[in-house]
Order: sequence, then structure tokens, then C-alpha cells
Amino acid sequence: MGEASNITLQLLGAGGAFTRIFGTTCSVLTLANDERWLIDCGRQAPDQLHAAGIEWHAIFGQLVTHVHGDHTFGMEDFAFSRFFFTRDGVDAVREGGPRPKLVCHSAVQEELWESLASSLRYVPPPLAPKSGTLDTYFETIAAHASEPPIDNPWHHAESFRAGQLSVHTTETEHVPGKPSTALTIEVGDGKVAWWSGDSTVDAAALVALEPRTTVFFHDCTFVEYPGQVHGSFAALEKLPLSVRKKIVLMHHEDDLADHRDRADALGFRVALPGQTYDLQTGQCLATLAD
Repeated sequence: MGEASNITLQLLGAGGAFTRIFGTTCSVLTLANDERWLIDCGRQAPDQLHAAGIEWHAIFGQLVTHVHGDHTFGMEDFAFSRFFFTRDGVDAVREGGPRPKLVCHSAVQEELWESLASSLRYVPPPLAPKSGTLDTYFETIAAHASEPPIDNPWHHAESFRAGQLSVHTTETEHVPGKPSTALTIEVGDGKVAWWSGDSTVDAAALVALEPRTTVFFHDCTFVEYPGQVHGSFAALEKLPLSVRKKIVLMHHEDDLADHRDRADALGFRVALPGQTYDLQTGQCLATLAD
């Protein structure tokens, strides 16, 4: 264990979409004032939070990188739990309690509602039937700045402030034509921590970010396949050592043991469930035995 940190990230899971060992990558970002934000909220997130002893009512806000089941399928549970139930002194939303905040790129938010609408549009009286929206359950935060489109019709990047959170969402190359974003989280003194969501490797962007980045969390696929939509290890291993030493490989699949020695030798660190990172230094504060 290290010293207490002002800004930490706890990995509740560290694996990819098809993991049966490492859990999908829902993580808890805790800010200096103890605000807790979730980064993504996949199909395993409700059980991951329960196992960690964290109630939905302890979550201040939700960040979403993109809409796939391993990143968003836990959000119906989150929305309904906060809307209908009072827990730990936090009133249910339908009783006037606070809505958790929601931060995501506007193009991602549009797809998020497409995914959740079939259940969340149905609300109880006295609300009008089928009148539910994302704002019924979450306080959706609007971007305060944006960058114009480049290759897609949506903004290339959008920036948000909410509570003590300051984060930039930047489009990445994941599934062609699908909104997907990386998160650049401000951690103080001009430094940032970076989270890929799901993204192929943009070497130039990573090299440009490295001087002010304390830690990169990058999704990683060790086995190549046609139509790559994740961070190919073959591309990641070509990065300069200065970048590799700051990268934590996450969203890997269950073949990790077959590739761990090579990853370690190249200077990478590997994400495991239960790890907590100090985002101001990039150091791991706690880990499971591996």
C-alpha cells in the first residue's frame, strides 16, 4: 500500500468484452473531495460494485466512453436503483433525491439513450406514461467547449466540468462509424491521466500527450485479427519506452498469462481487478497478488 492520494482510480474489473476471469472494466474514479465517478458501467458492474461494498447511492456521477454491453449494460440497474430506492440517507430520485451526474460526448449520449430507452422511457404515475428520458434519471452535463468534426459528423472532442471533475472526451477509432471516445482527466499541476475506452493505437497522439500524462490506461488485444478495433499489442510494443512505461494494459482477454512476460519485459504494466492507482503520480497503490 502507498500513501493516500487525492485522485485515485480503482479497477473493479480489468478484462475485455468476453472475459470470464478478469471482469469488464468498470472503474471508480475518486476525486479530492471524495466524489466518486464510475468510468463505464458494463454488464458485470452491478455485481462488481456489490462485491466492492459500494452502493449505487455512493456514486456521484457516471462517465461513458461508448455504447457496448461491456461498457453500458449495467446502467439500467444504476438508473432504476437510484430512481426508486432510498439508501444510506440518499433519497430516491422520484422522491426528490439527487440525480447522479452523467458525462459523455453528445454523440455517445444519443446512442446511450437508444440503448436504454426501451426500459427507461416507462415511468410510474404521476409522470406521464412513456415520458422518461435520460434526464429523468441522470443530470446530464453539457459540454462547455468542443472541437469541430474531422472524419465524422460529430464534434472531434468535447470538454466537461462537473463537481471537481474536469475531463475531455476525444473521438477515437474503434468500430468504424461508431461514436467512441477516450477520456483525458485533469489531475492538477497541468497533468492528466488518460483512459482509452476502446480504441486502436494512435501512436502520434500518445507520444504528444506523454510529457503531461501521468498514466495511460489502454485497452489491449494480444492476438491479431482482421478489422482490429482495439489496442493491438503489436502496435503498442512499437511505442517509445517513455510511453510504454506509463501504459497500464487493460481490457485484455483471458489469455493474459500467455503474454505477460513479454509485456513486463517491454515496460508495460498490466491491469488486474482490485488495483488502485494514484492518478497524480501514475503509481499503483494497491494490487492483488499476481
